[in-house]
Amino acid sequence: MKSPNRLQHLLIITYIYFFLTISIIAAFSLFVLNEQILNYFAQTVQENQDKEQIFYKMLMKTLLLFLSLLTIAVYIFGKWTASSLTTPLRSIAHGIREIARGQYNKRLNFKASFELAQIQDDFNAMAKRLEQMEKEKQRLEENKQRMLVNLSHDLKTPITSIKGYIEAMELGLINEEERRQRILRLISDKAELVSALIDDIFELSKLDSPNYPFKLQTADIAEFMRELAAEYYEVFKEKKFLFQFDIPEGEINFSFNATWLYRAVSNILSNALKYNPSGTIVQLKLFTKEKGIEIHIQDDGVGIPQAIKENIFEAFVRGDQSRKSDGGTGLGLAIAKQVIEKHGGEITLTTDDETSFILSLPKNAES
Repeated sequence: MKSPNRLQHLLIITYIYFFLTISIIAAFSLFVLNEQILNYFAQTVQENQDKEQIFYKMLMKTLLLFLSLLTIAVYIFGKWTASSLTTPLRSIAHGIREIARGQYNKRLNFKASFELAQIQDDFNAMAKRLEQMEKEKQRLEENKQRMLVNLSHDLKTPITSIKGYIEAMELGLINEEERRQRILRLISDKAELVSALIDDIFELSKLDSPNYPFKLQTADIAEFMRELAAEYYEVFKEKKFLFQFDIPEGEINFSFNATWLYRAVSNILSNALKYNPSGTIVQLKLFTKEKGIEIHIQDDGVGIPQAIKENIFEAFVRGDQSRKSDGGTGLGLAIAKQVIEKHGGEITLTTDDETSFILSLPKNAES
């Protein structure tokens, strides 16, 4: 059903009131004229007085009274009608100029008819979206600058170390074979870190691309989770962690990208292993929900600092808040977030008594 044209109704009602007012003024003027005519004929008029001239004077006075009242009525109704239209239009024009100058916090606030009120609501909604887009643009620009600085640091630090070790070996400063082997292992570790960083940047850039093919296939996600848990069980046991998992028995057929989901879950498990001390309890759980499935990854370790909690899923943010060259690439959670969003789901973090990542995947993901 279409909304009523309230602006048109308002104008029609205004003109009706105007017509009624004019009618009242005319009736009042005719009443005055009639009274004057009756008084004229009721009076004794001198013989030398021009009756016709007196009559026209009375008529002229009545006409002037009618025109005066009509002028006042036209002015009042004209001003009222113009004000009801021009005031909102003036506010809209001013708001558009403010938006054009980049003042996206501008909002309209006036009382008007239905149509103009709709324009006001749409304008305010548009301004709000533009303001949010501008804030997001600034945030992305700041993240870009920070990412470039961090990337430069994370590449420069291991490369500088590699260069220093090689120069020392070339100058003959490292003669003992045992020391040479230890330096070679350090060089290999630094080179591996640089390679991992480049691989993560490449994978993150692929996930950021809207044209990147992200195919989903229906498979048994319970079996997928069991295999992943079996893979990490020995790793956690070796580091003296207590690894617990709760995965439903039987098949749970679900549409997902096994390669990328493995990367997302393993990144979070690897972080739990990297940043927590021995004795930490790590839990991996799979739940079926009405709208899809949830993967919970929890630990009772050192937790995540409040200062980085809001930005934990951004690139190069690390749980220890340090810029250590051996602290990982800082892209693991950023990749995990992109993977889950590519599935049409979301990833959330809670840090009450435990650090808990919840990966929610919907059933209606397109395959």
